[in-house]
Amino acid sequence: MRLSDLLLRLPASSVSSSALTDPGCDIYSVGFLTSEQDDAFRGDVLYVGDSTMLPAEVPSGRQFSCVVYGGSEPAAPLADHPNANLVWLADDANPYACFNALVHAFIEGQELTGIVNRLVAAHISNRGLQYLVEEAACALGHPIVVVDSSYRYVGYHLGALAEDDSQLSRVIAQEIANETVLDRAVAYIRDQRIDSKLARGKGLYLHYNEILACNTMTSAVMVRGVCIAHVMMMEHGGSFSELDREVLERLTGLVGQELQKSEVWGPTSGEMGSYFLANLLGDRSPSEAVTYRRMKALNFHPKDEFFVVCLHAPGEGLSQSQAEQVAAQLQPVLHHSLYTRYHQQLVILFSRREGEGLETHTEPKLREVAALNGLTVGVSNAFDSIVAVRANYDQARSALRYGRLVDHAVEDHGLYHYRDLTAWHLLDLADRRQNLLSLCHPALLGLAAHDEGHGSELMETLFVYLQVAGSTARASQLLNLHKNTLLYRLRRAREVLGMDLASGEELFQLQLGFRILMYLGLFSPRVRMDRSELASP
Repeated sequence: MRLSDLLLRLPASSVSSSALTDPGCDIYSVGFLTSEQDDAFRGDVLYVGDSTMLPAEVPSGRQFSCVVYGGSEPAAPLADHPNANLVWLADDANPYACFNALVHAFIEGQELTGIVNRLVAAHISNRGLQYLVEEAACALGHPIVVVDSSYRYVGYHLGALAEDDSQLSRVIAQEIANETVLDRAVAYIRDQRIDSKLARGKGLYLHYNEILACNTMTSAVMVRGVCIAHVMMMEHGGSFSELDREVLERLTGLVGQELQKSEVWGPTSGEMGSYFLANLLGDRSPSEAVTYRRMKALNFHPKDEFFVVCLHAPGEGLSQSQAEQVAAQLQPVLHHSLYTRYHQQLVILFSRREGEGLETHTEPKLREVAALNGLTVGVSNAFDSIVAVRANYDQARSALRYGRLVDHAVEDHGLYHYRDLTAWHLLDLADRRQNLLSLCHPALLGLAAHDEGHGSELMETLFVYLQVAGSTARASQLLNLHKNTLLYRLRRAREVLGMDLASGEELFQLQLGFRILMYLGLFSPRVRMDRSELASP
């Protein structure tokens, strides 16, 4: 322990004067100064002794530190000595009480070292924030909670409080059940200006909380100058001690590091906006009430309709710096939106007015940025409830997967809509339970066998014809065939299939069959069509 820190533990008004040449020196124990010591004193011990026992000199290269009593001034030979640290007690100070205070400080220091080592071990174990909080609460015997800036519980340990029937226990249990601080507690925090007092104090804030009916000690978790969470310890089973204060300060720093282990602290639309979105992405059944309460706390007021968009990089995905760069390039279209780096992708929650969609202004920018950075983009269907973010994130990821699967046949320029690829998702689900080839219409399998046996291209011709909704003009153009040649091939296809291609049911079966064969890798069209061509009149 540093000498200067140790001297702060002396009783108030006990020091008369001091002459410290090295207040930052390390002290490892406390002892009484005796006449038998002569010059055999140690430099890492703080001595307490009568002024008559002070040595006349300090040997060169050795430190001497002493709390002196029994006189009004330090001994003249040592007062200006370059290796001496002298603290002179006031006449009315009790030297034995001062000695006991210094010894107690060392006992606490040893206990503090043990607890801090325990917390560091919990942190480097990678067992998560909850485990770290449990270790701290068990070591101190006080309940500890970690609450993010939108008042959501992200870690807690109650210990003996869980079996209590106090007001504190009832309130905390209710909040944990709701996963968030209660509205009346949030109002109390704001009315008491606790957050601002904590920010101004730049340290721990001790406060009697009327909602909890107990003393609380709170600290702010800061990341890059932004408060991302608060750690609060509640007095239970005994008063707070200096040890509690020391441990909470160190725990706060470790909590900040635990939170930063999550990749959400990368590109953000506000650190807590990113954290909020990441929580929604990881929660398949979020509470609607809690979600909207958090939105209110974040001051996030989205429009009527949502889309989830995933930007994906091949290989190992987007690094944090790459994601930050991509987010900066997309800033012009990120109004009313949240975004975060999640599973090495940049995930964006767009909100737009009902019916506005993304096509007019947002998609061109997404395509531009994706092409610039070698990314692909998956877009979910529109949805109207923010609690459905996870399901629509799954849609956007599916769009990426199936878009790449069909990319050899339909050119989407790296931006894939789930709405265009639902058939592929259905095939993927069916493939887990069924032999897909058995679902393909036998007539189409016969046409494929005919092509293989005769070296013809009836499958290719029929596929393109179906893709352009039966337009012979567009099919001829795409296949680079004379119209008469196209008509001949279509006639032969009808003959081999035994179908006249006039029934909607037959056309559906053929379209489904083509997709089954493409999914299984048994058919790959030679002509790659742009999706915009499929929509052309």
